Amino acid sequence: MMRYNFQQNETGAFGLISRYTQDKVFNQISHILSRIPGRITPKALKRILRIAEGLDRDREYSHEIEGLRRAIEGDHPYLRFFDLIGKKSLPCREKLFRNFFINAVFNGNKIREDFYRRHRISRPFFFVISPTMNCNLRCLGCYAGNYPRKENLSREVIDRILEDARAMGIYFVTVSGGEPFCRKDILDLFRTHHDIYFQVFTNGTLIDSDLASEISRLGNIAPVISCEGFEEETDHRRGKGTFRRICEAMDNLREAGVIFGFSTVPAAYNYSTLLNEAYYEFLVEKGALFGWLFQYIPIGARPEPKLMLTANQRLTLYDKVRAVRNAYPLFIADFWNDGPYVDGCLAAGRTGRGYFHVNCDGDVEPCVFVHFAVDNIHRIYERGGHLWDALDSEFFRTIRAGQPWNSNHHMPCMVIDNPHCLRNAVEATHPYPTHEGAETLISDPALSSHLDRYSEALACLWTERDVSACHMETVPPEPSTWMKACTETTNSIS
Repeated sequence: MMRYNFQQNETGAFGLISRYTQDKVFNQISHILSRIPGRITPKALKRILRIAEGLDRDREYSHEIEGLRRAIEGDHPYLRFFDLIGKKSLPCREKLFRNFFINAVFNGNKIREDFYRRHRISRPFFFVISPTMNCNLRCLGCYAGNYPRKENLSREVIDRILEDARAMGIYFVTVSGGEPFCRKDILDLFRTHHDIYFQVFTNGTLIDSDLASEISRLGNIAPVISCEGFEEETDHRRGKGTFRRICEAMDNLREAGVIFGFSTVPAAYNYSTLLNEAYYEFLVEKGALFGWLFQYIPIGARPEPKLMLTANQRLTLYDKVRAVRNAYPLFIADFWNDGPYVDGCLAAGRTGRGYFHVNCDGDVEPCVFVHFAVDNIHRIYERGGHLWDALDSEFFRTIRAGQPWNSNHHMPCMVIDNPHCLRNAVEATHPYPTHEGAETLISDPALSSHLDRYSEALACLWTERDVSACHMETVPPEPSTWMKACTETTNSIS
């Protein structure tokens, strides 16, 4: 199988030096990791930091490196995160550093820059692929619940997609679905593409001790287990007995030394649990090192706007997540509220930290939550094209041209925060819906009206918060007509 990696793209004396330097760097990191007795010392952390600075010749990640330096100096709770990594299996530790940090972050960045110079197409950091929509659960409000439950991506096509990804400098791939572990060849896929780091979203119910051990041996897989809170909330959404099964899966992964995380969908039924620190303590105890919060949005199976958090609840959860980050060794990413960290919307393969989604039918969507497309990977390959051709469609270019959708990056999304932007992009470029009912997100008057009111209420709350932070006055002035309107809108949607 052909490999499009940094080493093979470099030639001559410089290429030999680059390969030699990279091997020396990785050997240093491997030496540090292999000697860890369960705790990474401050001395080892500083040594890794110096290595990272040496690799970041173009200072592309200087902000992140400086943040790590401050964390080390301030003894931030996140440093316990490294201690926990030190207890994971050696293959998992090595693949995290080689595949993610070396291949995806540092070497991948150079390949992505070279790719852009050759093709003048955007250069995203990663993408999501759904190799199957088959699933053993029927979850309430599943965002993918209306896709046909089948496998239309052959192994040959997936291999070709991943080869194209290497050529683009993408070595970090998120696998979704459906339930990825329902696919019989999924482990062989990860084994074949051993230089890529795979983040796999799973319901966890199929992860027994044998599967956990194999994931540990491979090392290049980071499972992300769906958990909606404790037993009541999880079983409410995912079915009776599911919470018990995912607890067993987490135990199996922890005992096998696997790096894994969690995924939670904040919604009306679990909001109070997500404000309870006991939930995050439970996740840390189970062995999760990171997690994702994907707020419920009314798409997929039986969309229900009433399940969404209110604007007030979203801001309250935002504050809670920030507090948890400063108290626990749990790296939580809030897909919406963390917009300021990534400069807004990531959709349509935006250059830098952006991404896109290839669904089980091969449709190339701008986002896992935007079920529209103009390109299909099967048609692209039939005409002799490549994965990156989809990034140059009018649909994707229109989306990227509109980003960021909002000057307030806490409101990055074109689905729920700026819904008129998605409607305008679809109207201008005429993509097709990728499953039955996908168009209701923009065509249903009641749903559109709800999202408009929600986004207006959220904007008012953020404005009030910004004003309060910047202008602390003893006696507040008489509220303007505009502010009164904001308050009325907020109350109506809260």
